[in-house]
Amino acid sequence: MNGIELKTELNNLKTGLEGYVNSLIDPMKDAADKNQKALDDLIAAQGEVHFFRSNKKSFGDAFSEAIARQFSEKQAEIKAFQKDKDAKLSFTLKSVGTMTVTSNLTGDGQASYGNRQGIVPNQKVNIRDIIPSVTSDTGIYVTYRETGGEGSIGEQTEGELKSQIDYDFTEIRNVQGYVAGFARFSKQMMTQLPWLQNTLTRMLLRDFFKKENSKFYNAITSGGATGVINTVETDDNKVIIDTLMARLDQDFNNSFILVRHNGVGRMLKLLYDNGMYLGAGSVVGTPQGTISIANTPVVGASWIASDKVIIIDNDFIERVETESLRVEFSYEDSDNFQRNLVTARVECFEDFNFLRTDAHSYFDLGNS
Repeated sequence: MNGIELKTELNNLKTGLEGYVNSLIDPMKDAADKNQKALDDLIAAQGEVHFFRSNKKSFGDAFSEAIARQFSEKQAEIKAFQKDKDAKLSFTLKSVGTMTVTSNLTGDGQASYGNRQGIVPNQKVNIRDIIPSVTSDTGIYVTYRETGGEGSIGEQTEGELKSQIDYDFTEIRNVQGYVAGFARFSKQMMTQLPWLQNTLTRMLLRDFFKKENSKFYNAITSGGATGVINTVETDDNKVIIDTLMARLDQDFNNSFILVRHNGVGRMLKLLYDNGMYLGAGSVVGTPQGTISIANTPVVGASWIASDKVIIIDNDFIERVETESLRVEFSYEDSDNFQRNLVTARVECFEDFNFLRTDAHSYFDLGNS
C-alpha cells in the first residue's frame, strides 16, 4: 500500500470512530437532559424553582447554598449553646491533685467482714454439767424422802422376840415448768446479717443457761441446802476442811465445792502466802489455777455470790426434765407471716429435785 492509500485508510478509520463515539454520547446527553428537566420540575414543585432557574445553577450548587444559608441562620443558637457548655464545664472541672478518700470518694470504701462477733461471753460452768439428770414423761415427778421412824435394830436374846423397827416416808412432788424465752426479728435483718441465725442461737443458749444457773442457786440457797456447818476457823481452807469432815461424819459424800472465782483465788493465795507444799493439809493447787481440798474439787462459778460456799452430794440431787433443751425458729408465730418476721425461741421443761436437803451445805467463808 502506497502513502496515499494509507492516508485515505486512516481518515476513514477516524471518521468511523468519531461516528461510533457520537452514537454513544448522544443518548447519554439526551438522558442527562431529561434527568435535569425532571429534577427542575421536582424542585419547582417544592417551591424552590424560582431560586434555581433565576440563577441557572446546578442542583449541587443550589443544595450547597441552601445548607450554607441554614447554617448561617443557626449561628446564634450555636453560639448560645457553646457559651452555656463552656459555663458548665468551667463550673464542674477542678484542678488536678492527689486523690484521697476525703476528696475523691463519695460514699464508703469497700469493707471486709470478720466471721466472728463480739457477743457477751458464756458463763464458764453450768449446773447441768455437774449434777445428774433424769427424765419425767409427764412433768410430774415424785420421790419419797425418809423422814423418821420408831424402834431400832437390836441383838436378839435367845428365846426372846427380835427388835421391831418402822420407817416414815414423805412424798416429794416435783412439778416441772418451762424455762424459756424468745426473740423476734425481721427477714430483712436475717438477709442483711447472714450470721444472725447461728449467732442468735448461741446467744439464746447463753442466756438460757444463765437463767437455769440462777434458778438452781435460788433454790438451793432458799431451803435446798440444810446440811451441817461446823467450824470455828476463819481461814478459807480451814473452814471448808471442817465442813467437809463434818459432812463425812454424817455419811454424806462431798462431790464438789462451789465458790465464786474470787474465792478460788483466795484459796490459792493462802497456799502462796503460807509457803505450803503440794498437798499440805489436803489442799492441792496446780499451776493451772485449779484447787482441791480433801480430794474434793473446788469449782469456780460466776453465778455464786461472793464469799459463799455450796457443797453438793450428787447422790441426793437431780435435774428433772420432760422436754429437753431446744432452740426453734418459726415464721408462723402470731402475725409473722404478714409482717415478714421470724421468731426464735429457747426452752426446756425442767426443774431441780432435792432428794435430801441435808445432803448439801451452804455457808459463808470464815473471813466474809
